[in-house]
Amino acid sequence: MRSVINELKQYRTFFHNELHYDILPYWMKYGVEKNGHRFYGAVDLDGNPVLTANKTSVLNARILWTFSAAAMLEGNVEYAAIADRAYKVVTEDFEDKEYGGYYMELSSVNKVANDIKHTYAQAFVLYALCKYYEFRSLESVMYKIREFFGLLEAKAKDPDHAGYRESFTRDWNIYGENRMADNNEPRSMNTHLHVLEAYAALYRVWKDPAVELRLTELMILFLGKIIRDEGHFGIFFDESFNEVESSKGICSFGHDIEGSWLLWEAAEILGNENILKRMRPVAVKMVDNIERVAVDKDGGLFLESTRFGSHVKTNKHWWQQAETMVGFMNAFEITKDAKYWNTVKLSWKFIDTFLIDHERGEWYTKLNRLGVPFLVEPPDDPSPYYRNDWKIDPWKCPYHNGRSMMEMMKRIDRMLKS
Repeated sequence: MRSVINELKQYRTFFHNELHYDILPYWMKYGVEKNGHRFYGAVDLDGNPVLTANKTSVLNARILWTFSAAAMLEGNVEYAAIADRAYKVVTEDFEDKEYGGYYMELSSVNKVANDIKHTYAQAFVLYALCKYYEFRSLESVMYKIREFFGLLEAKAKDPDHAGYRESFTRDWNIYGENRMADNNEPRSMNTHLHVLEAYAALYRVWKDPAVELRLTELMILFLGKIIRDEGHFGIFFDESFNEVESSKGICSFGHDIEGSWLLWEAAEILGNENILKRMRPVAVKMVDNIERVAVDKDGGLFLESTRFGSHVKTNKHWWQQAETMVGFMNAFEITKDAKYWNTVKLSWKFIDTFLIDHERGEWYTKLNRLGVPFLVEPPDDPSPYYRNDWKIDPWKCPYHNGRSMMEMMKRIDRMLKS
């Protein structure tokens, strides 16, 4: 046991240094506009801003969340300044003052470029606002949070079925195309995972009965419909949350491992003993399945599998690696079984050896199975949401790796105290 305690202390230093001397300084140096009060929409591998790139509410919300969380760690005034800047950008530039909610995209010169209201993007804004409220605790922020929750319930909540509808026009009419769900199905796991994440964050700061009810419903939805019997997430669903045929052969390993700890965290915040009892074995089962089918010998997490697991996509993307550490650390906390801690160490070794760009800062976006980064953007890239040749883009953000480092530090502190 003494050796594990010493390792926990040693690895906490690794995670602290990666957060404070790499990830956050990179974003402060390269992500902040040199002339203006906003953030760049994209930055290339060498730290040069891509001045033509659109800016997204998702990226800016994730910046807001990350720097609000970081500012609470050590009272760092520089982190606080970035959090305050991000709050202004999200609420002044992206908020739709006429119809409510937040635009998906602004142009590089801050004009509305995409006014579609994706529930996924709205959830990330709510998640970030709740973290900023934890940091600043201003009544004006809480007022905005409460109003936004009411809007989402009125517009996005399906009145006839479980869960939330995916996509809307600017004035909140149903938008039938361009959903976040890749194959345009009525419901997606991904959107609902992040609505649950946001509502858990909301219930942490506002113990409202309506929030408790909706968070409880989401937990039951995941336990009863979204998590398959074998412990992987279903991906796409019809309006009644029956998984559609085209989805049944897909496993998204990154979402599985991220969801394993987000669901447990939400259950703890909710405090419902029955749900905690049901969720504990499910969370561990999800991690065990990932260990069995998705973690490579070097600790890297494969992207996904298709055709019922017979075809594994072996590329290793940055955000899945960040979530792997937290998922296995969570299982270690729940079970006290050191095998999960061993996987955490292996995962960190992979990240430190292959994924972190020790020369230019931050993390590469995608690696092949052997840990070699993809550095050019091919025309037929199978992962079009984030680019190989950019360090910052609408999806490549400080939220996954920054949050991972903070979660690891927090959980190590918690274990050392106990």
